[in-house]
Amino acid sequence: MFNKILVAYDGTPSAESAFEQAARLARAERQALHVVAVAWTPEVETRVAMDMQVKEFKALLEQLRSRESNMDLDLRTEVAEGNPHEQIVRVAKRLDADLLVIGHRRRGLMQRLAETSVAKRVIDRAHCPVMVAN
Repeated sequence: MFNKILVAYDGTPSAESAFEQAARLARAERQALHVVAVAWTPEVETRVAMDMQVKEFKALLEQLRSRESNMDLDLRTEVAEGNPHEQIVRVAKRLDADLLVIGHRRRGLMQRLAETSVAKRVIDRAHCPVMVAN
């Protein structure tokens, strides 16, 4: 059913839930699971801050890879740089993903009014189905 599954991952509980759901699907379909983490800083971007975040995400993805090494899962990881929703959609398009899996943090009314979630922006722009995990 799904040949290319991409999951956005940042180490948060909602991203962990998204990863677990995507991993189950990838195992069931006997397909590789592509994982993208997006390094981004809300302040004026500096190369030093971005480099630090890239390094942190690479370490986080390496932990994920070592955790899943005996779980019969072909795990492919990458770190992208830039606006999270734009980069997630860009990677999904480049991979020609059949399914994009993303976590969603539960936020209060004021937070939802003040800012649009990355998940909502991805859903609005994705070329493929999007599964949202809580």
